[in-house]
Amino acid sequence: MRIRTAWLALTLATWAAACVDSTPPSVEQQRVDTLFAEQIQTGQPGCAVGIARGDNILFSHGYGVATLDHRVPITPDTVFDVGSVTKQFTASSIMLLALDGALSADDDIRTYLPELPDYGTVITIRHLLHHTSGIRDYLNLMALGGREFYAPISHQAIVELMARQRALNAVPGMRYRYSNTGYMLLATIVERVSEQTFGAFARERIFEPLGMTRSFLYENAEQVVSDRATGYAPGDADQFRMVHNYSFATAGDGQLYTTVGDLLRWSQALATDAVAGPEFTHLMVERGVLGNGEPLDYAAGLAIGEYRGLGTVGHGGSTWGFRAQVVRFPDDGVAIAVLCNREDVNPRALVDGVADLYLANQLGPRPEPRPRRARDGARATPTLVVGDLADFAGTFYSTELDATYHVRVEDDTLRLQIERWPPLVLVPTGDDTFVAIDVPAWTGPRRADLAFTRDGYGAVNGFALSAGEAHALRFGRDPRQIDDRR
Repeated sequence: MRIRTAWLALTLATWAAACVDSTPPSVEQQRVDTLFAEQIQTGQPGCAVGIARGDNILFSHGYGVATLDHRVPITPDTVFDVGSVTKQFTASSIMLLALDGALSADDDIRTYLPELPDYGTVITIRHLLHHTSGIRDYLNLMALGGREFYAPISHQAIVELMARQRALNAVPGMRYRYSNTGYMLLATIVERVSEQTFGAFARERIFEPLGMTRSFLYENAEQVVSDRATGYAPGDADQFRMVHNYSFATAGDGQLYTTVGDLLRWSQALATDAVAGPEFTHLMVERGVLGNGEPLDYAAGLAIGEYRGLGTVGHGGSTWGFRAQVVRFPDDGVAIAVLCNREDVNPRALVDGVADLYLANQLGPRPEPRPRRARDGARATPTLVVGDLADFAGTFYSTELDATYHVRVEDDTLRLQIERWPPLVLVPTGDDTFVAIDVPAWTGPRRADLAFTRDGYGAVNGFALSAGEAHALRFGRDPRQIDDRR
C-alpha cells in the first residue's frame, strides 16, 4: 500500500495522546473559542475545527449542535458531509490507478466512457482533473430538466445525461470552469477500471491504510452513520430548517463523510509523501495548464494559492446544509480544517481567522479590500423588438435534457414553465431574446437566457437556452405548431 507504517503508528499515537491532553488552553485556543463564539450561538448548528502542525494536534474542538432534533453537541469526532473537499480523493484514486499503470491522465475519456459523444476534439482525464474539459455541468442540467433538487442520480445516469449533450461550453483545454460533472465522470472511470465501487476503492487504497477510520464515501442512503451531523440552513424567525439531502448517495464531486481529525491525517500524509510516495504527491499538486500555456491555480482536486504571503494548498466544500474548508500552509507545516453543518457560515473566513492566530509571526500584511465597481446607473427597461408575444407561445422539447418547456402568454406577459417548476416571467432583452430570473438551479446563477429561432417563413421554431454552465441547449417546437402558424 506504499504507506509509511512507522509514520502512521507515530501519528495515531499522537492523535490518541491529544484526545486525553488536560493541558490548560493556550492564548491562541482561547482566541479560537472567541472567533467561533462570534459566529455560532448556543443551541445552533455549528462547526468543528482542527489545527495541526506536522504530526502534532495543536487544537481540536466542536462548537454548536450536530443535530437539533436531539441537541447533540458537535465534537472533533462529529462526521460531516464535506462537499467538494471530496474532489482531492477522487483525483487521488485516479492518480493511484495511473501509478498502477491502469490508465494515464492523458487518455481520451471515451476510452473508458464510450457512451459520450465525439465532439471532434479529445477530452482527456487531465482535462477533467483540472476543470478544463468544457463539459456542461450535470447539476445545472438536472435542474433545467425539471428534476427535484433532492432526487438521487447514479453514475450511469449521469453518463447517459452527458451522452445526450450535443455541444460543449468551451474547447477542451482552453478555459477553466469548475465542473462537478468532470469529477462524477472521474469516479465512474475509477469504478470501470478498478472493477470496484468508488467507495470500496477509496476505502482499500486510501482510508484504511492511512487510519482514516471515520471517513467513507456515502453510497448507501440507508446507511446508519454514527455521530453524523445534520445539515441546516437559516429559516424564518431566526430558526433553522433541515436541508440535509440523505437520498443523494452518489460520490465523486462530493459525498465524502469525514471528521476534522481524519482530514488532518490526510493532509499530513500528503505533505510527507506517505500516501504513495513522492511521485504521487507531485501528481496531486502539479498545477493545470491551459492550452495557451497559462498556469492554473488548480491541481488535482486541490487549489493552490496564498494567504497573506504564505502559500496554501487546500479545497472548500459546499453542499446541502454543509460548508467545509481544509487548508495547509506547506512552509510552516500547519493544517487547518473547519467543517460546519450550516449554510450561513463561511469556513474559509474561519480558517483565515485561525491562521491569523497561529501564524501571526509568519504572515504578511492583510490585503487591501477590493473596491466595489461603480454601477452605470439604472438600465432602461428592454422592449420587444420583433414579433408578437403569441409568436413565442407553445410547447418546446429538448432531447439533451429530455424535458418539455411550455411558453404561454398570460396577462400580456410571456411565461415559461419548466416541467413541474412554477412559471417564470420572460423579460424581453432584444430581437427574439428573453431572460428569466429565479430559474431552478442546484448551483450557480439562477438566470436563463433564451434566444428564439425562426424558420424561413418567419415562424418561431425553437430556442437556445443558456443558464450557468450549460450553454446553448437546443429546444425545438412541435412541427405541427409551426405548420399552424404559416
